[in-house]
Order: sequence, then structure tokens, then C-alpha cells
Amino acid sequence: MCGLALLAHMSPAQDSTVVLPVMTIHTTRQLETYATAARSIYFRQHNLVSSEPGLSLQRTLRGIPGLQISERGHFALGERILIRGMGYRAAFGVRGLQAFLNGIPLTMPDGQSMLDVVDPVFIGSSELLRGPGSLFWGNASGGVLHLSSVENFSPLQLRYMRGSYGLEQILAKTGFEFDRHQIHAYASRVKKDGYQAHSKGEFFRTGLSAQTTPGSRTVLTITLNAAIQDALSPGSLTLEQLSSDPRQANSRNVAMAASKASTHLQGGVTLHTQMGIGNLSSTIYGIRRSLENPLTFAWSELERIAGGLYAQFQMEIGSAVGLTTGVDLRQLRDDRVRFNNDAGRQGDQTLLDQQETVGSLAVFAGLTTQLSSRIGVSAGVRLDQLQFEMTDNLHTNGDQSGHRNFAALSPSLGISYRIPSLTWYANWSTSFETPTTTELINSPSGMGGFNSDLSPQQTRGMETGVRGQFEDLNLKLDVALFSLRIHDRLLPRQGEDGRTWYSNGGKNRHHGAEIAFEWPVGAPFHARITYNYGSFIFLNDPGNGLEIPGAPAHQFHLSLHGSTSRGWSAQVVLESASEMWGNNTNSAKSDGFTVLDVYFSRSNWDMGRITLHPFVRIQNILDRQYVRSLVVNAFGGRYFEPAEGRSIQGGIGLSL
Repeated sequence: MCGLALLAHMSPAQDSTVVLPVMTIHTTRQLETYATAARSIYFRQHNLVSSEPGLSLQRTLRGIPGLQISERGHFALGERILIRGMGYRAAFGVRGLQAFLNGIPLTMPDGQSMLDVVDPVFIGSSELLRGPGSLFWGNASGGVLHLSSVENFSPLQLRYMRGSYGLEQILAKTGFEFDRHQIHAYASRVKKDGYQAHSKGEFFRTGLSAQTTPGSRTVLTITLNAAIQDALSPGSLTLEQLSSDPRQANSRNVAMAASKASTHLQGGVTLHTQMGIGNLSSTIYGIRRSLENPLTFAWSELERIAGGLYAQFQMEIGSAVGLTTGVDLRQLRDDRVRFNNDAGRQGDQTLLDQQETVGSLAVFAGLTTQLSSRIGVSAGVRLDQLQFEMTDNLHTNGDQSGHRNFAALSPSLGISYRIPSLTWYANWSTSFETPTTTELINSPSGMGGFNSDLSPQQTRGMETGVRGQFEDLNLKLDVALFSLRIHDRLLPRQGEDGRTWYSNGGKNRHHGAEIAFEWPVGAPFHARITYNYGSFIFLNDPGNGLEIPGAPAHQFHLSLHGSTSRGWSAQVVLESASEMWGNNTNSAKSDGFTVLDVYFSRSNWDMGRITLHPFVRIQNILDRQYVRSLVVNAFGGRYFEPAEGRSIQGGIGLSL
């Protein structure tokens, strides 16, 4: 945790000044740094860059090795996020990875992540742990993504932008500090008519963070975030529909007024304190979410209350051993009601009325030790207990109330070897993933209650790699090789009415390599290159050697950026991906694609006390028709979600 590392590096002689170390990591909870961690971790610093509108996580985080983000082009379902193929089964939301914003979990105890409150334009830094991470974060930790909001102390920043397909964005940000206190706040509103028909949407997001240092050894941070969304859902298309008119919507989505309206509120308090024998960090947080979701087969409403507490203690034993122990407690309650959809209106027939609760309790411990000045070893274990309960309030087909209990033990072992500029590492790690409440309540019969046949899937992974920087060449690199084995895989299946349910489908094997370079680092003109290769296959059902759907075997990213001393800058971004299968049987696929984006901006056009930041972006400048996202295993071959054609966005920023 960043705060623990921060306190660990505080000098006892300091009175009230808190000094951050050069590089710390969030995604592991052990006493290690970016240089010593025996895992594939990638860190990127972001800024409120005028040339990047920050309309999606895909645009903001692209080029991070091991990460695949599929932008759908509309707001209704959220972006698909995969780490080394984990999370491919998600038809909506995010599965298979843990996500955090400013240290507050965006992942519920059932393993489902909701990223509505993440505003891509205000991401200040991102950190990705690739590979199984249940030792640190428990359920659904096939990877871990930590995002932090951008921080600066400009009195006011404003920006306005317009673009193709009815796009409009306005945002504001402020930050200031006084004495030992800091406050940052932002707000944004984005709306678009959309590339496809029936895809109009609007998002409002806001955030506030305050930090104070009440003592020389204590840091207190308060964060608040909110997101309000209202979006239509165009649905996915068949290959024939895609070929004839990629901008059309699924006719059933239009007829049933498929859409999504949600309000998401969350807040948390984090305390870091340095004691005589070690460092204590604790976070308490709460989440409230309301959802109205007309679907093609029903009208769904949800009221969610969630929260939790996690605390950990770190201490050094002698000069070479670090011990970390901690506890995680998470709680979720969903009040879910489902009515029939009467041609786009809420019907008068109640199909489902139930309350779902999920509780998780975990304890963990980890050790790090330096065998020599260059060799480090880390090991740990975590025990999770989860309880799912459902209370049926409808009783039209009997009382479907029930409960499911799950338990998991997650060990991990790693070793690192350091030379002055590079870190070599290898590790063996584990993760588990329970069915989410949404997956448990959707059974093949369509009746209420939990699907009693579902069990957690288990992942065992090995990886080796090297990261660091060649100072003489001014070259930064990150190279990793990985192998994952997945057992009791959770497999999505979809019926004619669009309803999805899940089953445990056997075994997967994920092998691959990730390569990332940046050269020359920090220069006015530099290049960033990323290449991901993955062999993601089924080892049994539906067929040995078949590839998993929704995950390309090859991904390539090239970014060329140049700037001048007068503040002018230009960027060219080329992205390429290979074909993706739409279903488990590999009978339908989308073609691979290569797209090109161009950016131009000026960052320091001074007009007295005001500085202007004009910018323009041309996306998909070659106007390629392609598919970036798939709804895997969709009924009737409706797998394909078309990406936008050529589009232009332009605007101007203002700062005081």
C-alpha cells in the first residue's frame, strides 16, 4: 500500500512533512518496492493532457502490457477488461480482476466490479498487477488494477470539447493546499448521440479527496466519488447485420427500450500511522448504488448497499525480513426486483423479488526477505470465507431462499534478482473466483433462487520476467512470460430471450508473453511500443484446443509523441489486434484490425493570467470498419459490437 510505504520511508526527525518515496506500489501488500517486487507490475503516470480527451479507459490505459480493454462505443454495458485472458466471460461489467480507485475497492465481495465512478480523464496514475493475486486481494484477483486520481494545485482548470456523433464534454478541476492539508476536487459531464442507433448516453461524475497530516507519523485521507448515468443500449449484431449496416441497433433492444439509468455513490477514510514497532494502515468505505435497467427479457431494478474494512500491519524483523499481516471484511446487500418488460415500459407482472447478501472475511500473512543485496524472496498465504444468502420475497413458485458458502486458501511464492538498473523475477501464485450474485441467481430454468451447481473456478499461475531501465540507452523495458491453468472454469451460456446463465465448464490453459519498451525515456520525442501474445485455449469442453472467445492472440501498440519548447505537441497512435472468436465452439469470429489516431495540441498558450490549451484529435483516421468488442456466446450469433468510424474531437482547456 502506498501509504504504508510512505510512512516506512519517513524520517524520525521530521516534524510534519510527509515525503513520498520515488516509487512505491499499491497492488501488493508486502514490504516491497517497484524495484524488489517479484511480480509483473507495470506503473504509468498520467496527466490531464489536453490532447487526450479521456473518454474511455481504453483510450487512457492503452499500451499497458497484459491489459485488453474493449471499448463498446456506448455507456450502457461498460468496457470489457481482460488481463491475460481473465475476465473474458463477462457479458457486462467486469469480472476476473480486482479494481481500486484511490484505494477504495470497486470490486464487490462476490467478485463483480463496477467502474462507473472512474472518470478516465482524471486518472493520475495506473498500476497493473498481471497474474493471480488472491494472496493480496482475495476473490476474483486474476489481476489487480489500481487507479489514482490526478493531483495538482492549479486554482482552476476548465475544458470544453465537442466531437463527432454528438459528443460533448465539459469538465472542471481545482486543488489547493494550506498548512498540512490538501484538497482536490473535480467534476465532468459527457454526453453523446452514439455511433449506433439507440446508443445515446450521458454521464456525470464528480470526486473529492482531502488529506491531512495530524501528526508527524500519521496521514488521514478522505475520498468521495459519485457517478450518475443514463444510457440507451443498442445491443450487439449478427455478422449479416454488421456487414449490411454497422450503425443499426438490435431491433429487439429498440422495441423493448433497453437502457440503463444508475446512481453510484462511494466514500472512504484511510488512516496510515507509524508506530514504534511497525506501520498500521486501515480503510473503511461504503457504497450505495441504484439501478433501473430495462432489458430485452425483463425490467430489472436494483438497490445496493456495500462496504468494508481492511487493515494491515507491517513490521521489519531485523534488517532483512519484512512481515505483513492483515484482515479484509466486505459486505454486500442487493435488493433486486424484476418485472416483465411491456414493450419498453415496466410491466405489472413481478417476475423476481429477492434480497441477496454476500459477506467475506479473510486473513492473510506475507514475508519478504533479502537473502543478499541482490536476491529477495517473498511468500504468503491468505484464507477467505464467503457466504452468499438469498431471501425470496415472491413465493409464486415456492420459497427459493437459500445460501451458498465458499472457502479458499491462496498461497504464493516469488523470487527476485536485482542489478542496478534491472529486476529479474519469477513467481508461482494462485487465485480463485466465485460466481457473482448475478451469475448465481441466473439458472437454466429461469426460476428464482441460487444455482446450486455452480462452484468457484481456480487458477494457478507461473511467470518470469524482467523490468527496469538501461540508463545509458535511456530505454525502459518490461518483458514477462506467463502460464496459467484454470480449473472449474465458469462458462456463460445465453438463451433465446437474451438471458445469460453460467456453468462450470472444465479447464483452460493461458500461455503468453508481454513486451513493452519506451525510448528515449523523458525525451521531447519518444516512442512507446507494446506487444502482447496469448494462447488462450480450452483443454476440454467445448473442445480440446479451441480458443476462448473475446481475446485476441496478438495485440500491438505503437505511440510516437513529440513536443516543442513552445508547448506544441503531436502524437500518432497505431493499434492492431488479431481476430477474436465470438463463441466457445469457434464457429464465428471478428476480423483483426489496425487503426490509427492522430493528436495535436498546445499546452502553454499564455494569455496573461490565463493559460489556454487547444487540442484536436482524429480517431480512426483511415475510417476502418472493425469490431473491438464482442458479447461472447450471445444467442443467435449476435456477438459483434461495432467500433466507431472516423471521428474528430476538438476543444480548448483553460487554467489559472
